Amino acid sequence: MVRSRFVAALRARPAHWGALLLFGVLGLVFYGPFLGRLPEGLHAWAQADRLSLAFNFYDFGFDFWRPRTSSLTSIGGITGVEFPLQPYLAALGGLVFGRGAISPLFRLFDVAVTVLGFWYLFRIVFERTGNFVLALLPGAFLLASPTYAFYAGTYLPDPTSLSLTFIGYYYWLRFFDVRQFRHLLVALAVLTLASLLKTTSGLHLAAVVGITILWACQEPELLSSRQRRQLLIAVAAAFGVLVVFTLHNQQLNTTYASLQFLAELRPITDADTSHTVLMRLHRDWLPEYATIAMYWLLVGCALLAVVFGRANLRRAHLPLTLLLVASVAIGYVFFKLMGAQFSVHDYYMICSFGPPAVLALVLALLNLGRYRGVARVGISLGLGVLLVVFVGSGFKRLHRRYSDDYLPFSLYYTHGWMRGGAAQLRQLAVPATARVLVLDDPAPNLGLVYFDRRGLTWKPELNGLHSSNLLDKMAGDSLNYLIMSPAAYAKLAPEHAALATDFALLGEQPAVVLRRRNLAYPW
Repeated sequence: MVRSRFVAALRARPAHWGALLLFGVLGLVFYGPFLGRLPEGLHAWAQADRLSLAFNFYDFGFDFWRPRTSSLTSIGGITGVEFPLQPYLAALGGLVFGRGAISPLFRLFDVAVTVLGFWYLFRIVFERTGNFVLALLPGAFLLASPTYAFYAGTYLPDPTSLSLTFIGYYYWLRFFDVRQFRHLLVALAVLTLASLLKTTSGLHLAAVVGITILWACQEPELLSSRQRRQLLIAVAAAFGVLVVFTLHNQQLNTTYASLQFLAELRPITDADTSHTVLMRLHRDWLPEYATIAMYWLLVGCALLAVVFGRANLRRAHLPLTLLLVASVAIGYVFFKLMGAQFSVHDYYMICSFGPPAVLALVLALLNLGRYRGVARVGISLGLGVLLVVFVGSGFKRLHRRYSDDYLPFSLYYTHGWMRGGAAQLRQLAVPATARVLVLDDPAPNLGLVYFDRRGLTWKPELNGLHSSNLLDKMAGDSLNYLIMSPAAYAKLAPEHAALATDFALLGEQPAVVLRRRNLAYPW
């Protein structure tokens, strides 16, 4: 019975299942080689923070409402954070496949949701045009983005939230196509989850809600009286959940003195900041957001939006057009609120400028999908070539991003010496429960994840640092082991004699590992 239903489903929608299979294969080809790696590349700091949540869920009883990282900068490592669904699911997977599988499972979950997002973008286009090639292009477009493609296989919630946003868009547009209220409720539920994972996506949830309510006011027959009441209840529940979880996070941060995941507005407030942001965008981040071909494609989409402007305002494409306009406005508002962060964090563009870029492409593809005959064949061939180019360039760029030689960004990578750190500590018989101080590491959790221990990281000025300073730092949190890179240890050459008195040298490669001799050192 089950097999017959499955075969019937395949026969009913071969293009849908073929696209899902194709995206799944691409996901494995793109990200399979990197599933076993720990956080690395750009913003390994932020990646380690998220992965650390998963390890600590596993180690501390799966307390979802009190997430913690390995960093003891907060009380017990407990911290407020955006809805930690991904790390929690990865930790649960560790119960089945073992603790060592948590990191690969985390990456695999994110890749799976990314593939699902591609598939729903495919469905938006294919179900309206019947053109298989055109419908594949949005997924290929995202794979060609160096920023999006890289983080889609890491631990950050941004690509996952964006993929869920696309799924929500599908059901919202489906509601306008078939006028089945359940599709609207599904859209709201999925967009609420996307907003919990990444607060930025809450702006897109608000846009969907606003457009729907305004449309219902202009077209009363869109919703019955009962459906209007249900919609208001669903909207109130969605935003209520977001507000309650935000207040919960604030309470956690206050109670446990955590500063790890604070979400603060960072607008551009002066000319110097504006200059820095614009300079870094032009020099560093715009080439990372998208390739030249992608930018030219977006220019073409803008021109097509003008050419088909009147057609886009008709009923068939009006919901998508209004959503595109709203998402452009959201991108502008988000930049005004968080502009200062754009000089540092490339992944901030994913949930802010990703939706308008993809929606502009989808609208252009729907317009091109109108053509028939020779024009349709020509458009399909041309965009098919572009699709192959996007996939090929995305694959190459992703491998470059994962390399240790990705200038100029790789000049600032700090995790190279940490590789193999956990294995080294096991070999040295350092207890799994031992607390450590990772020296010369500015990231709260990066070194702790690589060495798979809880404790602190510290990056003081090494010149003039004394052994007594290290003992003082370690005594406050009962840290028994000191870990640093061989380069940092070399800089402490004047203190080697004092270090030999206060610490026992356990290992020197790949990291220098020392154990505190006097565990009763006062603080």
